[in-house]
Amino acid sequence: MVSAFIICFDLLFTHYFLGNNPHAVEGNPINAYFADIFGLNYFLVLIPVVLVLLYGAAKLAGWIIKTYYKKSQIRGDNHAVIFVILMTLPNFLFNEVSILLFGTKPMLDFRWTLIVSISIVAIYMITTEIIDAEATKDQNKI
Repeated sequence: MVSAFIICFDLLFTHYFLGNNPHAVEGNPINAYFADIFGLNYFLVLIPVVLVLLYGAAKLAGWIIKTYYKKSQIRGDNHAVIFVILMTLPNFLFNEVSILLFGTKPMLDFRWTLIVSISIVAIYMITTEIIDAEATKDQNKI
């Protein structure tokens, strides 16, 4: 639910911000390319597509983890959704919330938000792997 909110807010905010600021540009090069082709309504059309893809990716990750990592204590669908939240959170916090609350320009460009996101996700993945390994080891002792 949190990931869906963040993604929907991001797309709606981008549509509104770019529509009301003629000198503003989209920082994500992929979205900028498609927005140039299809116009600003691209961001509105993208909302249901992204939500369906998010649901499908979470279910696919859950199935993969359950199928190939039978001893794992990790629920794959939750793990995938947390991954998406952590990937979108830096852009949401550093750019969109700062614009709304403080009226400033975005704090980080696309590359820096991507670097921060990947770093947070890497820390999360390492931590969960360590915790899962310990939980699996404790379960094997029983």
